[in-house]
Amino acid sequence: MIKKQREKSHRLLTHEAAMRRIPKNHSKYPMLEKEHGKLFYGHKGEEAMDYFLTFLPDNEYLILNSLRLEDPKGRYFQMDTVLLSQTHCIIVDSKYINGVLEFDEQANQLLRHLPDNGGIEKLSDPISQMARQRHQLALWFDKHGFPPIPIASLIALTHTSATLIKTTPSIMKKVTFQTNLPNRIKEINGIHTHEKLCKKNLQKLSKLMIKKHTPDKFNLLVNYKIPPQELILGVICTSCTSAPMQKKRSTWYCFKCGASSKVTHLEALLDHKLLLGEIVTNKEIRWFLQLPSPTATSKYLSSLNLRFEGDYKGRKYFLK
Repeated sequence: MIKKQREKSHRLLTHEAAMRRIPKNHSKYPMLEKEHGKLFYGHKGEEAMDYFLTFLPDNEYLILNSLRLEDPKGRYFQMDTVLLSQTHCIIVDSKYINGVLEFDEQANQLLRHLPDNGGIEKLSDPISQMARQRHQLALWFDKHGFPPIPIASLIALTHTSATLIKTTPSIMKKVTFQTNLPNRIKEINGIHTHEKLCKKNLQKLSKLMIKKHTPDKFNLLVNYKIPPQELILGVICTSCTSAPMQKKRSTWYCFKCGASSKVTHLEALLDHKLLLGEIVTNKEIRWFLQLPSPTATSKYLSSLNLRFEGDYKGRKYFLK
């Protein structure tokens, strides 16, 4: 039973906003594009893995997706999927990597053999990552008063073009292809049969983990050292990507391609929230959306029914 749905990470959402707002000729655009690709395909792999998790019996596990917790030492750890049961839990990590892959257990590295004798690309080791996450989750359970719960982990290779070489029994206990995920989980079930949590405490644990979930707050402009003045301003036309669209009454018009929309401005508000923050003033939103006057901006903000604080001149609005 899914208790927490999968969601895009804040880091992916900010990069999506940046792809809309950073000009393609900007010096940082190639770097943004590369990182966005990694995040996008990582999320795509997690979604592909979800299909195979639907083959698990509904009453066997509580499934928590996209979970980020803080351990007792103040270190955050992000888990793609956590499966909770009365006897144990399993952390499942998706790896959307294509090509010929080799897990080097001695050097603790993941190697990708590049085609046409292109050499070897060294990647971070997901097996070591899983070991850290099991340790952190055990600390988290202990901090919140839960008994020691056996924690297993699986690395799911989710790219259909991935091939494993030089495998060992040790590696294949830790790594599997997404198509084999239900079978590996069934094998782990057979190992852990002693009940650690009653049904009531299992539900309690699930609710607490969801409550303690802390989304990553990634400040993209600071991280890439991009001044706000270098952003593309205004409501961006979803038909031709030109900006700014102009507002007439409740409709936004693109004077380049003739498109119109009543809702495209919502994406612009999301971009502001992700890249510049959720608290805005009349002046700030007027600049970002390229609205003609303080009065027009005030009417626009009032139409959004946003929560606000302060009097007329110092009023601050909170974007949804």
